[in-house]
Amino acid sequence: MIGVIADDFTGAAEIGAVGLRHGLRAEVLLDGHPTQKIDLVCIDTDSRSCLPDEAARRTAVAANLLASCGVDWIYKKVDSVLRGQVTAEIQAINKELGLSRALLIPANPSLGRTIQNGCYFIRGKPLHETEFARDPEYPRTSAQVHDLLGATETSPIAVCSPEDTLPDHGIIVGQVETANDLRHWASCRSRMPRRSSSCRNGKSSKGCSACG
Repeated sequence: MIGVIADDFTGAAEIGAVGLRHGLRAEVLLDGHPTQKIDLVCIDTDSRSCLPDEAARRTAVAANLLASCGVDWIYKKVDSVLRGQVTAEIQAINKELGLSRALLIPANPSLGRTIQNGCYFIRGKPLHETEFARDPEYPRTSAQVHDLLGATETSPIAVCSPEDTLPDHGIIVGQVETANDLRHWASCRSRMPRRSSSCRNGKSSKGCSACG
């Protein structure tokens, strides 16, 4: 079973729809437990607008539920431009499940969204120079990935290229400039042991079952 944790209903439903298109038996949960004989369960924590501590609490509860159901993979659905409490929620999953690191891939070059040299671009323009700078809840005032995520001492953030050796601890943000880069990260499970989690933006997740 694949377990997905999303911070809003749209994200959970989006990944559920991806699963259905790939022949998976999918379910979106607002509360309660997954039904039996399901391939993909997507939990909506409704935490996008929460403060970090509450977002982390809800995400930890979801991670615990998925672990108790015996999921094979944990996938964290994030907003494509990293709005919400992304770092707090990833940290909560890692702490709850005893994981040391997480692979975060928010970019999607098919929509012109790339990460280059540690900066987020939309169709070649730095993120903070786009309409996302005027987002009413999470204005994107920087294109720097470290600024967008707010690195902490307990969860360092490393922005890595496909050819880099991945660190053993913290949040690893994969740089993506091309579709080949995206395919590399989607198939990098051999470089990420089971004591790791995967986090991606849903629109780039044609194979959410390919990352673990």
